[in-house]
Formats: sequence, C-alpha cells, structure tokens
Amino acid sequence: MTTGTIIVSGTQLQIKFVNRRGNNVQMPPAEKELSQPIYDLKRARNLSSLNNKQVEFEEVGGQPHKVREVGQIWIDPMGGGGGGGGVAVAAAPAVGTPAAAGPLPAGDFHNPYNFIPALPRKTRDPHLGDHHPVGHGLYHRDRYSGRIEVTLKTITPLLIPDAAKAKEIKTDHRLFDVRMGSDGKPYLPPTSIKGMLRSAYEAITNSRLAIFESHEDRLAYRMPAKIGLQMVPARVENGNLALYTGTAQIGNDGKPAGGIMYAAWLPRYDRYSRNIANFAVKYPSNQLPQHGEAVSVWIEEYKKMRRPVFSYWRVRKIVRHGENLGARPSAGSPRGSHEPTGSPMKQVKGYVCITNKNIDNKHDERVFFCSGNPQVVPLTPELKTKWRELIKNYQEIHEPEIKSGQHGPPALQHSVWSRHVTGGSSERELKEGSLCYAHVEKRNGQIVVKDLYPVMITRGLFSNAPETLLDPSLLPAEDISHLSPADRVFGWVRQDKQDKKSQYSKRGAYKGNLRISPAICKSDNPVETFPDNGFPLAILGQPQPQQFRFYAARDPNGGSLPKGTSQNQAYQANQGLRGRKVYPHHQGLPDGHWNNPTQNRTQNGTCNTSGKTHYQEYRRPDDGGNERDNQNRSIKSWVKPGTEFTFSIDITNLSQVELGALLYLLNLPENHYHRLGGGKPLGFGSVRLSLRGIYSSDIRSGKDWQTYYQSLTSQAKPDVSGVIQSAINAYQLAIANTYGSGQFDQVPFIKAFLTSAKGFDDQLPIHYPRTDRAPNPNGEAFKWFVENGGNDDRKYPLPDLWKDRGLKRNPTI
Repeated sequence: MTTGTIIVSGTQLQIKFVNRRGNNVQMPPAEKELSQPIYDLKRARNLSSLNNKQVEFEEVGGQPHKVREVGQIWIDPMGGGGGGGGVAVAAAPAVGTPAAAGPLPAGDFHNPYNFIPALPRKTRDPHLGDHHPVGHGLYHRDRYSGRIEVTLKTITPLLIPDAAKAKEIKTDHRLFDVRMGSDGKPYLPPTSIKGMLRSAYEAITNSRLAIFESHEDRLAYRMPAKIGLQMVPARVENGNLALYTGTAQIGNDGKPAGGIMYAAWLPRYDRYSRNIANFAVKYPSNQLPQHGEAVSVWIEEYKKMRRPVFSYWRVRKIVRHGENLGARPSAGSPRGSHEPTGSPMKQVKGYVCITNKNIDNKHDERVFFCSGNPQVVPLTPELKTKWRELIKNYQEIHEPEIKSGQHGPPALQHSVWSRHVTGGSSERELKEGSLCYAHVEKRNGQIVVKDLYPVMITRGLFSNAPETLLDPSLLPAEDISHLSPADRVFGWVRQDKQDKKSQYSKRGAYKGNLRISPAICKSDNPVETFPDNGFPLAILGQPQPQQFRFYAARDPNGGSLPKGTSQNQAYQANQGLRGRKVYPHHQGLPDGHWNNPTQNRTQNGTCNTSGKTHYQEYRRPDDGGNERDNQNRSIKSWVKPGTEFTFSIDITNLSQVELGALLYLLNLPENHYHRLGGGKPLGFGSVRLSLRGIYSSDIRSGKDWQTYYQSLTSQAKPDVSGVIQSAINAYQLAIANTYGSGQFDQVPFIKAFLTSAKGFDDQLPIHYPRTDRAPNPNGEAFKWFVENGGNDDRKYPLPDLWKDRGLKRNPTI
C-alpha cells in the first residue's frame, strides 16, 4: 500500500508520493483509477475540497491504481448505473482476454475511422482494369450517355462552413456560418458532391488511389527505454563517425562491457520543474555549457544503488577546452540512491551534448569523451538518409503542437521540446561536429552501426516506408493509358512528382466523363442558427500513421495486424496498408442527440434504444472558458437533418459496368448513407442519395442517341429502369467474378463499404480512443495508446471494418 497527497493544479489533479524506488514523484492519476467519491468531486469541479487530501493506492507499474481516501474502500467509478454523477450507463459484459491471434473482446466504443481494404487489383476484366479513356468526341454505340437526376437528403446535421466569411472571435479561433448561395439557401458545392462520390467509387471498384502523397519516407515509433544502453555517443569528424565510449569497451550487443555507462553525466536541471538546478555544473564564469562545445572536465564515478543498478561518470568540474581546469575537486557526496564509488577521479576532454529537458525528472545532460582515441567507423549515405527521415518525422509530428504554443510534450508536466524537434531543417543534416547516438552491435568482432539517433531514449524508423507496401496496381496512374475506372469516370491529374530519370516532371490530365450540376436546396428553413458565438466544436484528430496497429496491415489484402504485434513487427516487406480511410455512419444515436448544441451536456450520458450510453461527442467540453482555442473551431449554424437537395449528373460514354457502379452508389440499400462535409468523425454529414424517378433521368446508349438525333419528331423520355437495373447487375457480376466466388456482397471491400455506410449494428458510441468514459476537457487520448502499448498481452489493433466488435476503454481488460 502506498500513501500520497492530492495536489490540484488548475483543473488537473496530481498525486505526490514516494514511489517504490524511493523517488519523490508527482503525476496525474487516470480517472478510471479514482474511487467513486473522488471521481464525482472532480467531475463536479469541486477541486478545492480535494486539494491536499491524503489518499492511499496500489502502485502498479509506477502508476497509482485504485486511488481512495486513506482508510476508505475503493469504489469503481466505471461500474454500471451510478458512476460519474448519476449518469445511467449500461454495464459492459464480462469478457476474458483473448489469445494473441483471437478476436477482440466486445468493446465499449468504435473508432471514428476505419479502412476499406484496397486489394491488389485484378485487371483482367476490361471494365475494372486499366486502359486509355474513350474520350468525349462522339457517342460510342455501346456506351451510355445522358443525365441522372438525384435527390440528396441530410440524415444528420451537415457542416458546410463558409471559410471566406469566418469570424475570429478569439485569437486563432474562428466562428463559421453555413455557406449560403444567391438564393438565400445553403450552397452545396458540386466539387464536394463529386469528391464524396469519387471516394466511394474508388472503394467499390477497387480503383487506383487518386492521391497518395508524402508517404515515401519511413515512419518512426517510440523505442523501448532499455535500448538506450546500446546507444554509443558519436561525433561526425572528417566525414566519418568517431565513437566516444568513455572508459568502457563496446560489448557484442552494443552495451558497455564492464557496466559503466559511456557518456559522463552533466548535472543541469531541477527534477520537478523546467528550471536550471542550483547544483548545475557551470563554467567558472557561471555560464552554462552549450551544445557541441569542446570541454575539459573532472569526472567522478558514481553508482546507482537501487534497481536497476548501474555505474556512470559524473562531471564535477568543467571548463572550455584550452582553459585551466584546475585542481581535482573534493569527493562528492551521495544524492538519494546515487553514491560515489570512491574510485580516483579522472581528467578528460570531450564535447557537451545538450538535448534539453525533454522528459520529466531529467536532471543531467551528457559529455561525450573517450579515455583513448575514439574508434572511427564510416558514415554511410544510408545512415545520413535514415537520419534525415527520422528528424523530419520528429519535427512534422510535433509541428501542430509547437504552432499551438505548447512548450513541450503534452503528456509531460515539466519538459520542453528536444533540440532536434525545434532546431529546423539544419538538424536534419549530419555535418562536421554533429553529435548523435549510434545504435551498434558487433559482427565477427567488427563494430556495425545500425542506426543513428538524436537522443538515448528515442524513436526508431520502421523498416519500410508506407509507399513501398502499397501494391503497384493501386498507386496513382502515371500515364493516361493506365487509368482505372475511377480515373476514367471522375477524371485524373498526374501527381506532379519528378521523374527519377528526368529533371522535368511528367504532366498529364483527363477531365473525366462525368459532370455534376449545382445542387438546389428544396427545403424551406433549412439552416439552424445558434445564438451568440454558437458552440465550440470538439477537437478533430490528426492522421497518425505511426500508430501502426491502426494503419499497418498484416498482408497486402489489408487485414488487421494480429493482437500483440510490436513495433519491430510492423511495416515489414511482406505486409501492407489497411486501405482507404472512411468514417462509418453513427448508427443508434439517442433521441435529442443533436438538440441544443450550445448547452454543454458532454458529461451527461444518454442511453439509446439498445441501452448503449452516448455522449455529446461533437461539442468540446467546457474547461473553465478554455474550450475555444487554436485546436478547434466554433459553429454558428448548420444544415438541419431532413433537408433535401437535388442535382443532376451528366455522363458521357460510360461502359455498362462503369455506369452500374455509379448507379449502385445512388441506390444503396435502405439505411445506408454517404458521408459529406465537415466533422465526419463526430457524426456530422450522413446523407442519403436516391434517384429522383425513372422518368426524370435520361440514360441511353450511343446507338439509341443516334436514333434520337436522326428522328424529326419529338420523343418522350424512355423508361430507364431496365437500363439502371441491367447496369447495376453487370457491375455486381463483374466484381463478384473478379474478386469473389460469385457473391458480390462477400467481397471484402464491398462488405467493408456497406458496414461503413450503415454503421455498426451494436450501436456502441463512436469516438476517438480514450480511457475516460465521458469526453475529457483536456483530451489526453494518448493515455489510451500508452495503455494499449503495454508490455503484457494487450496491443489491440484496429479491427477489420466488417468484423469490428469495438475497442475497450481499458485495453487491459
């Protein structure tokens, strides 16, 4: 049993305690680990009554577990019925942890996005394969042209923001109205409808991807902390790598032989803040040593006495190289579990390596040194390339957080960004004097550098870039003679990517054989406007393909990775990508879910007809007036559910199969919807498409159009129902024969598309992963991924879309 004290900082709770290692720590507990009385006080924002409260808990993995007042029992706040301030919650069924290769347990929620598998394409069918488009110059006798009349009806509110008229109501925070047309009704751009249809058309015909950019670099993942022992300090010298191994020899596994760490520790930071500590070792001028400076130092051997036990050199005195270092300092004194060994001090020369206080509790930087001449190994072009990709990845991942004004990693309390994260493009290049860490091993007695890293506890690169795992048949077409069905129907523009064999870029385009007219709103009073500054939209997540359990596939067919897959088992050459990202329809929302969005109901769950609790996911929770910032936007108005638009689609020279795929999308099974507009992860933009009537549309073969134009008398529009049904049948038969065993709805990408269009029949809530039951004002989605990436048998992947049983709020269950 461990005891501690609750410390309230703003809207955050932290627990201050002495952990099992004897270290003073202060960290926020997970809400699910708070006993019911504490949980309720926090949710009610009665924080003053919690400040300095004495608590007891179990320490599990260094984290507080089952936190309750001293002398009280722990009451689960996530239990059914009474948790979270009296909110009715359906209890999840008890399930066991599945085997690594088994199915996921029944979940508590679904992820807002999933993937329709993009299978390696089979191009033997002339209509599903690749070929040059037939053009627009004449009506081909065996192809179909004409006009299709369509009705679009909104099922959930539709966000069509007017970016040109957005109002800045707070620094870096804008308020959006619905974009209106000249008729005073919502303006739904034809390009938005076309984009929606094209994405769906690509999926159901397994066409090439229209766009696949910025995936040629390998992604990075967080490596285990223990690998830091294999990191050898290195410096670029004369175009090579000089390895500064201190007083140790490199072992066969890269770890220091003899147990003493390679680099000397340079005391610098206060453990519990971002400040420079009063014990920091400085120059005689009282200046702090700077990164890359050549120095002379006195070092003393220390040993950490508690597990994990290790020895290291500690800098006791420092001057710039060439200055007088002076006499040996007096022997050091113990600091916590760290004690001097009594071995003679050494005077050495080296280089200061400053990476910044990039993790909580960090108190030392490093001095790279070597008791003899450093061993020199080649700095290969491959190592330079991998370094460039890694630093670029670091910087791009954190760019949004830095732009938002964050001073350090959001998951940490007392840290700042590493030097290489904020250092710009210059940090991406290894140049003379650059300091880094070399991950090495010995092969046949020779030192081999596997990779280079900017810090000891670092990210590593996956083995392959995403682009290399996508089947070539799915890559965007590079020539007009290789257009897939979606390219031929909707148009194609060659990606402006420089040809490796030429200094010029190849260019090309085809406008497609389909055009969409402006949409006309047929409903009266279609827009709902909200008072004052509307409501703050919830924060939308950014794509994170480095979350490999969600984005990487076990095989080229896009299947989810096996449960338990680790970083070094992902993005391998024999694997693939999950496919085309989609946002499933939010099925089973409770009555009144979209009512009164300006009212903050985010902490009050409502049960749907299936007994599943849903929250007001689309609104950002109130955080003491901080719910509007540069991470989100505010909504002044939206298009109401039940609003109808009409538009027409003009087609030219579509084959029967190409036409059938389009008509299939315009005539989906009942209760299946497309997704349109903004905020799709939050449930906005589900729309239903339907044909306006068999006599409204006019679709004829080129032969029939020839007869029509040769006639001198007026002719009524033909009954196109036979054309429509024959085309849909031809499309479904082509897909079934090409990708299935004659069953259209069993083809993987069709099953996944239909699941996304209908939503999940279990009617579980859909939201980004989180450990909290209700939306957290501070987000903190990273906590779910931290738990899911633990060292036990969790590590759940994102399920296959048509098999999705949901994810667990607590991945350890």
